[in-house]
Amino acid sequence: MAVLWLKSKGETHGRIAALANVSRSTVQRTLRIYAAEGLDGIRSFGWKGQPRALTPHAATIEDAFRQHPPHTAHEAARRIEELTGVVRRNVSRVRKFLKDDLGMKCLKVAPLPVPPK
Repeated sequence: MAVLWLKSKGETHGRIAALANVSRSTVQRTLRIYAAEGLDGIRSFGWKGQPRALTPHAATIEDAFRQHPPHTAHEAARRIEELTGVVRRNVSRVRKFLKDDLGMKCLKVAPLPVPPK
């Protein structure tokens, strides 16, 4: 949207790219999409990132973790490396994978208070 706003203010493509911190080709692509499809085209800009390295192994990891859930994210990272052979991932990435792809979540465990006698 910043690209469109800067263009409406009469800035050049090079200046728009510098101010919006994008490449010139991104500015031109954005303006071309806006001209062809309007704001709806810009809102549905179909960027597709690279797939995660763990995605092909999701079923294997899920089966193993459903049978024996890991106690910590560090343990999960170690077990994923053993199960799949994929280089050890950062703990925050492992948490994100478990939550987003497998639907698992971290549970906080606390002792139950014992009422006084």
